[in-house]
Amino acid sequence: MQGDPAAPRGNQRLAGLLSVAQWRPEALARRINVALMARGSSRRVHPKTPYKWISDGALPHGDIPELVVEVLSTQLKTELAFEDVWGVTAPRPRPALPANHAMDLPWDSSGLLSLVGGPVPTRRTIIAVTGAALTAPAWAALHQPAPDLFSTATEGGPVSPPLLDMIDNLVAHAQQLDDHQGGAARDFVHDQFTAVARLLRRASYNAAAGRRLAAALAQLAQTAGFMAFDAHEDGLAQRWYLTALRTAHTAADPGLAASILALMSNQAADRGNALDALQLAAAAQESAATAPPAVRSLVAARSSLAHAVAGDLTSFHRTREDTLTLLDTPPDTPLPRWASYIDRIELDAITGRGLVVLAEQLPQQRHRLLRHAERLLHARAHTSPDAPPQRSALRHGAWLSLAHHATGDLDLAVDTARLALRRLPAVSSTRSVALLRRLHDELTPAGPRSPAVRDLLNDLRHLPAPR
Repeated sequence: MQGDPAAPRGNQRLAGLLSVAQWRPEALARRINVALMARGSSRRVHPKTPYKWISDGALPHGDIPELVVEVLSTQLKTELAFEDVWGVTAPRPRPALPANHAMDLPWDSSGLLSLVGGPVPTRRTIIAVTGAALTAPAWAALHQPAPDLFSTATEGGPVSPPLLDMIDNLVAHAQQLDDHQGGAARDFVHDQFTAVARLLRRASYNAAAGRRLAAALAQLAQTAGFMAFDAHEDGLAQRWYLTALRTAHTAADPGLAASILALMSNQAADRGNALDALQLAAAAQESAATAPPAVRSLVAARSSLAHAVAGDLTSFHRTREDTLTLLDTPPDTPLPRWASYIDRIELDAITGRGLVVLAEQLPQQRHRLLRHAERLLHARAHTSPDAPPQRSALRHGAWLSLAHHATGDLDLAVDTARLALRRLPAVSSTRSVALLRRLHDELTPAGPRSPAVRDLLNDLRHLPAPR
């Protein structure tokens, strides 16, 4: 679309596009605010502000110009360029941010409120960090005292027990959506995080309610972090995890902090950073020391992945023994709601995928380790298609297919991969798809001699894009 070179002062391009869209400027402001809210931003555009963009030709600050292009492109069902809307070329993209950007804050309530007071920069490229930038906050969370968090603010009204119960239910629902649908529910989780963070900053509550709000916020950030990790957005995942760690620390919930640290360790292991993974696993196990036995068994299982990527078979076996011993230990305290999914099948699956990684590190013991992995992965990979957790079943089914292929059992590799593929219409998981693409590459040499493999390869070449 080209504007009239003789057009009067102002943005006639934007005015014309709004006319085609049959939107008043107020409608544009509403659509922008919906998009900002979905991305976790606290910024809002006043309903009358777009009039100034049109009359004065003013260019908004920050990422609003790109957002206007995006919402108009969606409404008009056409691909608009920046210049089509604003009459100038797009500014140079902003530099990428490290995952721990602006997180050097005190470990008190003011530090937490400062952190959750701003938006998670989802529209910026976020770079994953390593070393002390990642591990120092882990140890700080263990050794800094948990602050009191209370508020006498009145803007958001009082936080009542029924409201806290509703928030807890929303948090559990977000976790269930993650288990069933994977990353398809990311916008919902971001919205809930924004809403709870707003209460934390603007509502009035006592110290007990403040800790419940912080625990809810930590769980939402943990879920958002795992969704970002599963989408291969490692920098954003780290930022969510670091935010979750801060809020779990404020909630005085070391078991929840241990779960977050263990996920951070798993991410470091997946990225091949064994030293970071081992440090974070050690911090997770220390944090879990007073948690219920089932939570400690989960942390031990996740910690085994750090030992796997480090090629440490002795420590891997030790954490496996700890996992089973703790799982069979009678509980001395109630199991938190977020940990209700922990069972032998899930912990076996985590250990099983660790064995596949370990087999790559120790070629002399490869066959024995892979056979053990097959046994541990089988139950989760064969989860019923209408039973939870579907994302875990997809992911571990992909790992089992790789294990079968590595042991030379093409038929089982094909059958297991097909079972995993049938879950994809309902589950969005970039990492699981990446594992299936890896299986495609590893199976390709067998295609000429096996019709079943050829058919599977054809299906794997047309994997759906993650939603």
